[in-house]
Amino acid sequence: MYRTVGQLDLLTLVLAIVFPEACTRIRLPNDSIKGRPIYAVRLGAGGGSKRGILIVGGTHSEELMNPDAIIELLFGMVLSYVQGTDIVLGNRRWEAAEIRLMIDVLDIWTVPCANPDGRDFVMTEDDLWRKNRRTNPGIDCKGVDLNRNCEILWGVVQDSHTSCDACNMAYVGSGAFSEPETRNIKHLLDTQRIDTFVDVHSYSELVLYPWGHAPTQTTDPDAQRFTGLPTGTCAPIGRPGYQEYMTPRDEFRFQTVAGRIVDAIADVRGRRYTPEPGRDLYATTGTSKDYAYSRHIANSALRKTYGFTFETGPFTGDLGESFHPKDPTLIKQDAKSGILALIQQTICAIEFIGVTFLGRTREADALGAVRDDILMTTEPGRGWISLLERVEHRVLAVVLADEALTREATILLERAGALLENEGAVLDEEIVKRGLVFLDALVARAPMGMREDLERVRPQLEQAAGSSARVIVERLMRVGPQTTTKG
Repeated sequence: MYRTVGQLDLLTLVLAIVFPEACTRIRLPNDSIKGRPIYAVRLGAGGGSKRGILIVGGTHSEELMNPDAIIELLFGMVLSYVQGTDIVLGNRRWEAAEIRLMIDVLDIWTVPCANPDGRDFVMTEDDLWRKNRRTNPGIDCKGVDLNRNCEILWGVVQDSHTSCDACNMAYVGSGAFSEPETRNIKHLLDTQRIDTFVDVHSYSELVLYPWGHAPTQTTDPDAQRFTGLPTGTCAPIGRPGYQEYMTPRDEFRFQTVAGRIVDAIADVRGRRYTPEPGRDLYATTGTSKDYAYSRHIANSALRKTYGFTFETGPFTGDLGESFHPKDPTLIKQDAKSGILALIQQTICAIEFIGVTFLGRTREADALGAVRDDILMTTEPGRGWISLLERVEHRVLAVVLADEALTREATILLERAGALLENEGAVLDEEIVKRGLVFLDALVARAPMGMREDLERVRPQLEQAAGSSARVIVERLMRVGPQTTTKG
């Protein structure tokens, strides 16, 4: 029913052997406590600096189905890429063109089984074991909870869900990243470009995002930051009413992406997962999703990584059946669709075009600043952000499939960047006409649902001739996307 550690390792080797042009297996620098090798697999065509996602499974030993789901998804994506076939998960069809785009423009990193010792112990001795298999000195109780061992408020205990007691199943360990298994995750975050992270767990049918230790607030960036809190205290935060800061842009991003993941899961067979901050489930510290996201706050030199946790499958009333059901097929389909949605949401069309065809990120950075600093401040502006993020991966697929469209997209992106850089410049009528012709070409090639979104851009583009960037952006802040058809 469930694959052994050896079988999972063999399958990662097969992937690397049969698809070497786009699939690489690396042995991570830290073997497990018991000396087992731990592998990461990168799926991605070509080289260069590409956006990346890191997908981790098997952190908690008893959650057997998620490593299997990740391995199966990798094989499904490879076959789709090679054969040009769709991936069908229940009622959700992921088209071959969507899968090809993911592999072409992203580096998809996976650690299918982060805790091999624990998995082996569950499959041979104790089917509800959670931790790794560390021998804790001076005590008979073994193991560390790897999802409490990361360097984000490590050792700050929260109710019974984080503990400094080695006999507790939520034991934090002897220090942040004391465990080789968690150091491997840190290694990948340190050495690879990782823009999105997900740790796939069970159970409860949830899509979680930061924060886990406190409620989120978006108004006080100075007084309430985890960087000012003591760690390793084996005590609660100790500040009544404490709420952790997050930028409005990031909260909006987490909420919208989580909603798209939920929709992709529901498409499979109607199971509706709940999107929420981790704190809404229960209070935690030292978790991988919070650590992945917190890194750029603790050290401004580090890349921002949006961190998520999936809790796959429902609670059935029986712990064993909830963690590793007799037939996990349908739950694994849900998980695969959710993971594919997150992979898709990692794509940034503007950045990819800029880097690939202009050799720079200047235009993407300028447009990103308009999005984050200006459009985010109004409801109509947030509507435009949602529209862009909803369609950009589809637009990119259409553009890359046509050489002429690729050239035109590059020219228009460059002109947009120039307009933003020059306060006195206005958008001339020729560029607006080119933009409208480009829009017509996209609409003609787009699926029906995407056409409606694209047509919402038309009225704003038609009004843009003779306007400066400031005037155009101010108009977008006042008037959100409207349902419009070409007439």
